Amino acid sequence: MSNIREEYKCAKKSKFMQAVFIGALVGAAVSLFDKNTRYSVLENSKSCLSNMKELVKNPNGVLSQVRETSSKVRSTVEKISDDVSFISQKVEEMKDIPSQVAQVVIETKEVFAAEPEDSTSSQDPQGRVSSN
Repeated sequence: MSNIREEYKCAKKSKFMQAVFIGALVGAAVSLFDKNTRYSVLENSKSCLSNMKELVKNPNGVLSQVRETSSKVRSTVEKISDDVSFISQKVEEMKDIPSQVAQVVIETKEVFAAEPEDSTSSQDPQGRVSSN
C-alpha cells in the first residue's frame, strides 16, 4: 500500500516539474514577442558565446585572474580581521576605564575631604582662606 502512495507522489512531482518547465518555456517564448527583449537576448547570447570562446582559447589567463582576485579577497579579509581584533581590544580597554575613573574620583574625594582639616590654620577669622 505504501509503495502505491510513493509512486503516486513521484508521478505527481514529475507532472508538477513538467508543468513548471513547460510554463517557463511558454513564458520565454511569449517574452520574445517584444523587439527590445529579443535584441537584449541576442546581444547577451553573443557576449556569453564570446566569453566562452575566450575561456576555451586562454584558460590560463582566466585562472590567473581567478587567483589574483582570490588573493585580493584573502588579503582584504585578513585586513578586516585585524581591524576587528584591534577594535575589540580597544573596546575591552574602554571597559576598564569606568572603574579607573571611579577610583580616581574616590581618591580625589578623600583628598578634598581631608584637606579642610589640615588647612584650618591658613584661614582668617572670618573663615576665608588666604592666598599665600
